[in-house]
Amino acid sequence: MPISFITSSAKVNSAGRKGRGIFATSVIPAGTTVAAFGGSITHRDEFSLLPEYRRTHSLQIDEDLFLLCPDEDEPADLFNHSCTPNCGIGGNILLVAMRDIQKGEELSFDYAMSDADDYDEFICECGEIGCRGLITGADWRRPELQSAYEGWFSNYISSKIRQDSAAFDPVSEQGI
Repeated sequence: MPISFITSSAKVNSAGRKGRGIFATSVIPAGTTVAAFGGSITHRDEFSLLPEYRRTHSLQIDEDLFLLCPDEDEPADLFNHSCTPNCGIGGNILLVAMRDIQKGEELSFDYAMSDADDYDEFICECGEIGCRGLITGADWRRPELQSAYEGWFSNYISSKIRQDSAAFDPVSEQGI
């Protein structure tokens, strides 16, 4: 039995060189929750000792906490990264349609929306115009992504963005 939720309007299918992915089986309206990630939560100390496969199939939910997908095949863990995603993060564990998604379209999100650690650095294969090429745990700091994904970052990443903004805002430092 799956631990995560995935909408009945999507299913697992081949995603070419990316392996498998999640595809819409009908139109999914903007604002629809398409997945809720489940699993076990582990601290960074334990996380760093896990095999690479387990680390790359996780979500960072706080500075030192990671949500691990189960060992067995979990459909919700097959949402691929895209540099032009159609889904964003709601809270820390929900995946929500950012716009209307058409039948047959792959559902994806930008991993910069949820991760701030380099445990899952990789060469992107999204093939989109404007692809960043290398995906890192520091991508959430990119101003163009902060602008494009405002309101779609996880609570954890949103908090980091606010902290970074306050640290570099001289008005905020002076209390003006």
